[in-house]
Amino acid sequence: MKTGIYISALGKAIDRNSVERYAERFKNEMNFNTNGLQYETKTEKINYTKNKESLVVSIYEKSSPDDIVYKFYDFKYHDILTEKFNSRSLLFKSFWLLVLVLKKFPLILKRTFLPKNYSRSIESLYVFSIFLILSLSLVLMFPATLEAATDFFTKDNIKLAELKNFFYPGDIPYVSFRGIEIGCINIDFHKISKSIVLFTSLLVLIIPNANTVITELATNFVCANDYLQHGSQKQLIQGNLEHLVDYITENETDCEIHFHSYSFGTILALDYAYPYGTKPSKNALTYCKSIITIGTPYEFVNSYYSRFYENRQIQPGDSLQWMNIYSTADALGTNFRKDKNAGEAEFGVLGASNKPQNINYEVSPVKGIFDFMMLYSIRVHEMYWDETSEGQSCLGLIYNEMKNRNLI
Repeated sequence: MKTGIYISALGKAIDRNSVERYAERFKNEMNFNTNGLQYETKTEKINYTKNKESLVVSIYEKSSPDDIVYKFYDFKYHDILTEKFNSRSLLFKSFWLLVLVLKKFPLILKRTFLPKNYSRSIESLYVFSIFLILSLSLVLMFPATLEAATDFFTKDNIKLAELKNFFYPGDIPYVSFRGIEIGCINIDFHKISKSIVLFTSLLVLIIPNANTVITELATNFVCANDYLQHGSQKQLIQGNLEHLVDYITENETDCEIHFHSYSFGTILALDYAYPYGTKPSKNALTYCKSIITIGTPYEFVNSYYSRFYENRQIQPGDSLQWMNIYSTADALGTNFRKDKNAGEAEFGVLGASNKPQNINYEVSPVKGIFDFMMLYSIRVHEMYWDETSEGQSCLGLIYNEMKNRNLI
């Protein structure tokens, strides 16, 4: 049985990126490219360990429901990656997002002027600046709210006044320099507080589901950074992926496994194909035949986490058939070239000889400063398929390439 393991992007857009939608799009391409045959899907839920489950979507011929031609298993890693951070408050998440952005900002600035094989460093600086504004405004919302709250109380309230003065001492003197008293400045913290409250309130009103969006942003960014920088939850995630592979090999006859991965999911798939610090498993060497990476942020990771792909085991990755779908307009997607142009891949994972088969998929180019300011090159990362399964997608190119390679 030819079987796909689907590893989606990191985030809460579960419906748009679900294995059911992906399988539905794949099934549609099968219908478009075959004459006289119609295919349908059916979904079931399995437990590959005692506590971990997977959705399994089978594609079968409509005239013969028992004749399954392809299966997709969903690998759910989101809760594993974020479980240590999800229970935190919005203030805590905003604070750690601010700390992380401040910590990364010097490297972001460095890569702006000294890029390392990553040609979208300007976009990264712009996005990180937005992260900085968002996190800073939310963290400063606490003392700003305190300042606003004290206006509702009398000046005789000593405790509140002392607390207010702790955050806002009023005149902040300059220190003397070489015996010269420079003087002091008077900062109107009252106006600054109102400005912060106003800005953050407008932010919440303008951005749809702002509380959820900002919370998800902080959670995903911090947890992804911890995975890439410190290997946080990596052993648990890769262990569960190995359990899923093992379940498939034991329950599917004549098993052949293909990884279908998107965005952050491609990092997990490449981690499995090119493991660090451990030998590849027998299952990986025996049953895994291909890997499909869609919008993989390989160059972004390699630029800002330069040691992540060092010292990798090249098996089984070098024996896999590797297809890489990318868009030249996507600031995160990698074309595995030394330029921004479409064309054949020029390199692969560090230290490995296997280069992907590049498959270019475009929706619309980035045009001018307005598209840049509106983060179009970031939003393109979500345009490898339409929100509905009926729309066009990159899966037409994937299906044709898999068919040519006898993978389906």
